[in-house]
Amino acid sequence: MDFTEAQNDVVRSVAGSADVGAWERLLADVEILEHGDSYQIDYVCLAIVRKPDGEFASAQFKLDETARGAIATLYRQRKDDAGDVIGGFELKIDQPGHFRFDYLNGAPKRINGVWDEERAHVLNNYLDVYKSELAAR
Repeated sequence: MDFTEAQNDVVRSVAGSADVGAWERLLADVEILEHGDSYQIDYVCLAIVRKPDGEFASAQFKLDETARGAIATLYRQRKDDAGDVIGGFELKIDQPGHFRFDYLNGAPKRINGVWDEERAHVLNNYLDVYKSELAAR
């Protein structure tokens, strides 16, 4: 499997895990750490949805086994084919299917017990972040 296929599998499986109804954006903030022949995966997944009154809301969702497997496959692809060990990534998926990966090339923080106040603030206030992005367009 090449890099593009591995990314596409992650996108499809993350979107398939989002059991939140109609969404406008999905955010998956994922960390991964290899332990021998297994992987520890930590994630925060959020969906931005539009309520019937037209306002936006944020909803969390969980990744299913298919998505976690696709993440491990992407990790392996980067390590085996490119010699690149990633600590995780942020994936944004916008309707109608545009996506963007931002990779973390350092050690994963949450998995290693390192508090990242800035990242926590972004995730805890992601609805406001999304609204700000829309206003800036």
